[in-house]
Amino acid sequence: MTWHVITRVGSSDDYDAGLYESEPRIAVGIARPGDRWEINNNALPTIFERTGRFPSAPAIDLLHLAFSVYSADLQIPRSQFQDAWTRELILHLPVSDPDRWTELTPLLSRLLMFLTGDVWEIRPRKIGAFEPPKPERPKPPTIQRAVERVALFSGGLDSLVGAIDFLEKGETVALAGHYGAGMTNGFQQRVLGSLRTTYGERAAEFMFYAQPPKHKREGEASMRSRSLLFLSLGISVASALGAGQPLTVSENGLISLNVPLTNPRTGSLSTRTTHPHFLRLFRELLTGLELRHEIQTPYRFQTKGEMVTNASNTTVLAEAAKLSMSCSHTEAGRYQGRTPGNHCGYCVPCIIRRAAMNAAGLEDAPYDIDVLTSPPDATTETGADLRAFQMALERFVDARFDDSLFRVLATGPLPPEDAAGYAAVYSRGMVELGNILMPERFNKKTDIC
Repeated sequence: MTWHVITRVGSSDDYDAGLYESEPRIAVGIARPGDRWEINNNALPTIFERTGRFPSAPAIDLLHLAFSVYSADLQIPRSQFQDAWTRELILHLPVSDPDRWTELTPLLSRLLMFLTGDVWEIRPRKIGAFEPPKPERPKPPTIQRAVERVALFSGGLDSLVGAIDFLEKGETVALAGHYGAGMTNGFQQRVLGSLRTTYGERAAEFMFYAQPPKHKREGEASMRSRSLLFLSLGISVASALGAGQPLTVSENGLISLNVPLTNPRTGSLSTRTTHPHFLRLFRELLTGLELRHEIQTPYRFQTKGEMVTNASNTTVLAEAAKLSMSCSHTEAGRYQGRTPGNHCGYCVPCIIRRAAMNAAGLEDAPYDIDVLTSPPDATTETGADLRAFQMALERFVDARFDDSLFRVLATGPLPPEDAAGYAAVYSRGMVELGNILMPERFNKKTDIC
């Protein structure tokens, strides 16, 4: 069974894919007021308000691609497909240059398949008359200074460290983030407020709302495509600011590789949001679209603990870190009789964060569940991630460095010259975790490459 994703851009777009009534499909509306399938977003108006310019046509095409893929990813349930995982999807995408996009479809299909685990076919078509809407009475751009870089900003600990490091250099940084329904933007604004207290207007905010409409059918919660949307929003900001503007992704190497903790954890729990192979394919896509913006990953060979320890201003970080959010279950407290918006303490990001703060010797905000003093039952959903870490650490502590190399190579293609560096950062990340979860076995183990 193949699903069609039919994207229409602008009020005059009446594209008909000519499908049989029995062929399943979803519609994605962009800049179509009144369309029940319009993805709610503030991307282009926000960019124009901040910079006084819109991104280039290829950058807008890329953003429309990301909106379409993100909508399909959230709304088409994997359970309806033969293996209950791999979806077969055809995307009908309006673009400014169909010939260029047609040449790039093999690359794009590989990129999306690696990212989401699905089979994608892209069918570009010529976009109709569409111009991003401008306000009737444009105001002067809110950013009045030169920007040195665009940096992705999630409101989490890694992007906070990156922001501090760049701001400490005296740079003006455009911090580009994404949020949808839920509490994410509240966390982002808390951290941004802390940064602005120290660095003022040099911490330039670009927070984007993007949320597809809800369908009655069951959705898909893994959101593996979110990083494509995140990166495309960042590229849109960089494009509006000018050719050559770099885009920085501040993420530690352990999370980027996301080596499965156990062999069964290879589905939605092993996402590839900033995996080096995905970023290589994304860079190739930018080159093909002639979007000349370097994707920088300065922390790819650092663990989270090393990022925190080496931050340029640990005084600022120590306070702002308590406002940041790494948890994947931010609203879990609502269903457990606790206050929502705290770190749950038991999910994979929370456990890695706690190990990092321990390695740096910094105090963190409290966790709802302390996995060190009150570990949850390993047979429950709450205890599943902790148990997976314990199993992975038991396997790792007595293994040779070659085992780390094989494990990181199994996550996807890596540049040969970088393989040893990624294996080393994986090993050091596991030691950080072992030092808090199994101190009696690790005993501050340091004999790694």
